[in-house]
Amino acid sequence: MTKQIEMKHFPPKLFLRFFRWFCHPKMQDYIEGDLMEVYEKRLNEFGKRKADIKFIVDVLLLFRPSIIKPAEGYKNLNTYGMYRNYAKITTRNLLKHKLYSFINIGGLAVGLASFILVFLYVQHEFSYDGFYKNANQIYRVYQKQEGNVFLGTEFFAVTPVQLATAMRNEFPEVASATSIEEQSALLGFNGQSFYEKGLAGDSEFFQVFSIPFLQGDSKTALRHLKSIILTKSLASKIFGDNEIIGKQLKFQNGEDYTVTGVINDAPSNSSFEYSYIINIESITWYAAQLARTKWNNNSMHTFFVLAEGVNPNQLQQKLPALFKKYQDPQEYSAYPFKDQYFIQPISEIHLQSHLNFDIGVKGNSKYIYLFSIIAIIILLVACVNYMNLAVARSINRAREVGLRKVVGALRSQLIMQFLGESVLITILALGFALVLVQLSLPVFGQLIERTIELNFFEHEFFIPTLLVVVIFIGILSGSYPALIMSSLRPINVLKGKVLGRLSGFRLQHWLIVTQYVASISLIVCSVVIYHQLQYMQQKELGYTKENIIVIQARDQSLFQNYEAIRNEWLQQPRILEATTSSQLPVNITASSVLNLTSEGTDQKLAIYVARADYEFLSVFGITLTSGRNFSREIMSDKEEGCIINETAARTLGWTANEATGKQFSTSDGTRTIIGVIKDFHMHSMHLPIHPLMITLQHNYGGFISVKVKPQDLSKTLALLETSIKKYSAYPMEYQFLDDHFNQLYKSDMKLGEIFGFFTIISILIASLGLFGLAAFTSGQRTKEIGIRKVLGASAKSIVVLVSKDFLGLILIAFLISIPFAWYAMHIWLQDFAYRIEMEWWMFAGAGFGALLIAKISIAYQSLKASLTNPVDSLKSE
Repeated sequence: MTKQIEMKHFPPKLFLRFFRWFCHPKMQDYIEGDLMEVYEKRLNEFGKRKADIKFIVDVLLLFRPSIIKPAEGYKNLNTYGMYRNYAKITTRNLLKHKLYSFINIGGLAVGLASFILVFLYVQHEFSYDGFYKNANQIYRVYQKQEGNVFLGTEFFAVTPVQLATAMRNEFPEVASATSIEEQSALLGFNGQSFYEKGLAGDSEFFQVFSIPFLQGDSKTALRHLKSIILTKSLASKIFGDNEIIGKQLKFQNGEDYTVTGVINDAPSNSSFEYSYIINIESITWYAAQLARTKWNNNSMHTFFVLAEGVNPNQLQQKLPALFKKYQDPQEYSAYPFKDQYFIQPISEIHLQSHLNFDIGVKGNSKYIYLFSIIAIIILLVACVNYMNLAVARSINRAREVGLRKVVGALRSQLIMQFLGESVLITILALGFALVLVQLSLPVFGQLIERTIELNFFEHEFFIPTLLVVVIFIGILSGSYPALIMSSLRPINVLKGKVLGRLSGFRLQHWLIVTQYVASISLIVCSVVIYHQLQYMQQKELGYTKENIIVIQARDQSLFQNYEAIRNEWLQQPRILEATTSSQLPVNITASSVLNLTSEGTDQKLAIYVARADYEFLSVFGITLTSGRNFSREIMSDKEEGCIINETAARTLGWTANEATGKQFSTSDGTRTIIGVIKDFHMHSMHLPIHPLMITLQHNYGGFISVKVKPQDLSKTLALLETSIKKYSAYPMEYQFLDDHFNQLYKSDMKLGEIFGFFTIISILIASLGLFGLAAFTSGQRTKEIGIRKVLGASAKSIVVLVSKDFLGLILIAFLISIPFAWYAMHIWLQDFAYRIEMEWWMFAGAGFGALLIAKISIAYQSLKASLTNPVDSLKSE
């Protein structure tokens, strides 16, 4: 029990190995033995959280002066007193130079906060589905249909209904397997209705997925066909906090389902989203398919547990023979796309599977790596700030170093002093960073659409990672000042002969350039992403998306009474027209295969399919190029008529006019083309326009789309809801069509927002550093500025004098950043079939913006220097 907690949460042994090195040898046996025994007892007595906190206190108490291990060569020195002296000097310097302290600690705090936020996000994304007890043994089966490119990929997450049963029976390598389907259903209790998302799984669902039960037994919960397991929140919403095992709910098919268990809500890092789970064998069509001896249906998600010690590659090699055994040879030979089957660990599903008809919420591994790189860049920009200001202040501390060396300080002690000062500042920055993270988490969580928390003990590597990062940043930031300052010869320092060497102006040049290369590159990327998003929003789509309310209709009775509902709506002046369809023009996801029968050819064409009624084209403003629309007066349109788009006509080798009247066969029978419509973007602009066929639907669909006037939308929605309630117990689910459109680019828009967020942070940190550097530079040139003013220099010329070196460096940074930004955005834009061209003004605008921000950053110090009374400047020391 204890070992499992250590591995998953707080790692005490790792802490002890790190800290025992600092302690006196006589304490190391105590650390290895007694302290661990105390921790084990506290685990049993107090529980996990209190034991961890008390353990940290015990370790920190070891750092008393009496037990710190003396460093080699310093046994006669008062080590504790020396460190205390360093701490005092560091504190005094921070309090004396408040601007320097604010910029350094603030810049590092913001950089560390950004790093921690991204770290938490990355940690959360990689933790998906890792909470199952046997997560490292859970796999799923997916397939590739070669040549069947659907929504940009040939890979599909669905498999035959019978696959899980066959794998259980025929593969000893499979410990258990289950079929899963995502669904939504209307649940009823005591006259109340609850529309919820859920899962349907077979009897081995809980043998594959180890979900703890709050009420009931996982071994028997799905034993009966009409069983239903509820999550804690849904059970509380329907029944309150009572014991509910054995109570019955009315399922949407009208049958009573018995509650056989209560489980916790799905964790935020679960690929499955559900509030209930039912036995899939209670679904009629599933039972019918399961009874078939030949496989001809791909509709299930198949998951299984691999037996201990089995190589997953060996099992994957056995899949082709299994499918060959059960597939109908005649049907399979006629199918134009040959399938291949693969297995995938559940740990990879969230980030590394972009399959058609996949299950659950998906992340993007490319964006995770991108955000990680950006966070590291921002952290390095903050480190560069520290180094820049430390180099600038080195002149003021040269005499301090000289005096220390005169009284006997060794170079190693000086290095330790400066590195310790840097680490202390970084630790202070970490404290402020953690506060910033806690305050920013709600906003950042909304931005990434994830629920993440700052929990020090939830993940075993969080605290060690923070310690390593703080030490690394402290050493990196303080390394140059420590090495240079400690190398000075006391006699030269006290004679003032090292000022030129200490100015470090050449290093400052490189550091400023590095900062602004990163910042300008981020600005350019943000500008390009913004304009690509604007291009997609403003591009002519080929259909109208404004002022159309889309109602997701899950109740078949709505379509059975649709004509009555439509006639009622059209009596209202606010409603212009209505239509039903199986798909929306913004995202058509059904497909079929056409067999061309004319002219003796045997041409096949994979084509997207939408079923719609007579008003579909007029409601969405889709233009006919040739032929006609569906007609209520022509009865043959219902069974034989179809409309195709221009791309389908071109692919089949016809012009729009030639296509009208042509025939081809489909799975529904022979179709005659009655019209050709102008191409429209039926997917996101990541994909090119594909062939499309629209057929007349037969009293069913998935959506009712209503074109309305833009005025008084709240009253219009109330009117629609009143009509819907007359014919359906389902709550009215609606969304505007332009919201459906925006969903296509949700991840792209989130990328733009996060890029903008980090760009602002990067510019803020760089500007803070430039502000501080300008302050120190102005202070160093006080006498020069005073002499120039006495000789007649104007305030404007003084501002130019102070600013020109910095602005020239930013211009160099701009020139260096152009190829980096161009290449990064060139790669990103390749993911869009329809994209903008990067133009010179995007780069020029980013460069000008960075220059303007930099100018503002140093303007205050420049004006302050130019307005200083030369008398005060010349008499100052």
